[in-house]
This record gives sequence, structure tokens and C-alpha cells, in this order.
Amino acid sequence: MGISELKNRKRKRELELEELRKKAIKKEKKEGSNLAIKIIKESVRVLIISSIIVTIGGISLKTVEDKLLTFIPFLILLPALNKMLGDFGVIIVSRFTTMLYEKRIRKPLLHSHNLKHLFRDIFPIVIISAVYVPVLATFAATLQGFVFDFLFLIKIISGILIISVLLVLLNFFVAVIGGLYVYHKKEDPDDLLIPITTSIADLGGLILLAVLVALMF
Repeated sequence: MGISELKNRKRKRELELEELRKKAIKKEKKEGSNLAIKIIKESVRVLIISSIIVTIGGISLKTVEDKLLTFIPFLILLPALNKMLGDFGVIIVSRFTTMLYEKRIRKPLLHSHNLKHLFRDIFPIVIISAVYVPVLATFAATLQGFVFDFLFLIKIISGILIISVLLVLLNFFVAVIGGLYVYHKKEDPDDLLIPITTSIADLGGLILLAVLVALMF
């Protein structure tokens, strides 16, 4: 085999490799573009759902605005309650997603040891938080001139405890069922479910707090 032929083969091989490299770059750019479009679509969908949820919650709160303004503790409590419940939603989704990726969730779900362990880890903290948040809110309101009333404190603790348990249970259900569905679609549950669970916490907190105010005060 002559030197000239070897050079031609080498040149041909280099051209083939160059062509493959160009195709790979083109394919990568196309996939990146498709991924960007997919992320935008999912983000818009989640944003719309979240906006609707928060708007509904705001409307429900508007119905008891006068009563809320009468009791300073509610004004202090509301942002803390929403933040607390939203954080629990994030924790539940994140930990459940990690369990899915690590293949630590076994069916049937009701007999899954790791799922039960997650439930036992979360709920004592939920109960403790549901007690100390209204206590601190009432204490802070007292410093601002609110007249302390022990019966009022018992009512608000009981109401916040009920709200917290109900919404964490709901977010637990959404995280598990939604997480399994999204995971089996080969998508990341964190991306879709964290905004939804935090919005559920916002909506549920606003609506249930409005119901609490209307019924108990």
C-alpha cells in the first residue's frame, strides 16, 4: 500500500470524524433547544396553576378582612403560617423524590417502611410548629398593644393545629401520588411538585384561616 493511499485514507477518516462531530454538535443544540422549550412550557404551566391557587386564597381572605384587622396576632401569624406550611411541602417532596431515585420506595405504599419513616419524621415537627408559631405571634402582638386573652390563645392554637395537620396530609398525598406519576414519566418530581405543594400551602392556609376566623371569632 502506497504512502499516497495511506494519506488519502487518513484524510477520509478525518473528514468522517469531522462530519460526525458536526452532527453531534447539531444534535446537541437541537436537544438543548427542545429542553429549553420544554422547561419554559412546564414553568408557564406551574406558574399559571400557582397564580390561580394564590388568587383564590386571596379572595377567601378578603371576606374576613375586617376581623383579621381586629386581631393583630392574625396579621403576624399569616406570613409565618404560609412559610411554615410551604417549607413542609418542599421537605416532603424533596425527600420523597430522593427515595424514588434511590429505589427505596416499595409497593404497596401503605407498607413502605421508608414512607412511614418520613411520615413519622414530619408530623411531630408539624405539631410542635403549629403550637409555637401562634404562641409567638400572640406574644409579639401583646408587645404591640394587643390585650392578651388565654381563651383566644387556645382557640388560635387549636385552629392552626387543625390547619397544619390537614394541609401537610394533603401535601403528603400530592407528593406521593404526583411524585410517582411524574417519576414514571421520566421527569423530575421536584421541578413540578415543589411549586404546586407550596401553592397548596398558600391557598389552603388562606382559606382555612379565613374559615377559622369566621367560625371561631
